Amino acid sequence: MKLKYEDLPIDWQVCFLGQCRLKDSCLRYQGGLTLPDNIYSANAVTPNALAADPCPMFMKTDTVRAALGFSHIFDEVKARHAPVMRAKLTEYLGGNGTYYRYMHGERPLMPEQQEWICQLFKNYGYTDAVVFDNYTEAFRFYND
Repeated sequence: MKLKYEDLPIDWQVCFLGQCRLKDSCLRYQGGLTLPDNIYSANAVTPNALAADPCPMFMKTDTVRAALGFSHIFDEVKARHAPVMRAKLTEYLGGNGTYYRYMHGERPLMPEQQEWICQLFKNYGYTDAVVFDNYTEAFRFYND
């Protein structure tokens, strides 16, 4: 899977420290390599990171199985549960705007988010597996 500039989160720190021994396996350095020619500034790792061992900004180039979209997860949910479950999910995902971006597959759901959603359904007695609309490989940009 090849990293593209469009994949980078907004305001995510990239790295240009070519002398770093970890650069070949660091997502921040690989992200810095993707910047287009018309980008003249970026949120970046400073050379001070080279003095620390290990680098505090190192981010392993990991991919995960991300879910895209969940347009049908409430289809079998009872009417009395749906509003409260949807409200909890909306709050967890950061509000209405981001809820709909995730729901429509515009943002990938990381494995931890998928697990949280599955646990929400279990908490309300829904034991069938939660099925998301689609799956893809995505880069993990955070250690959360």
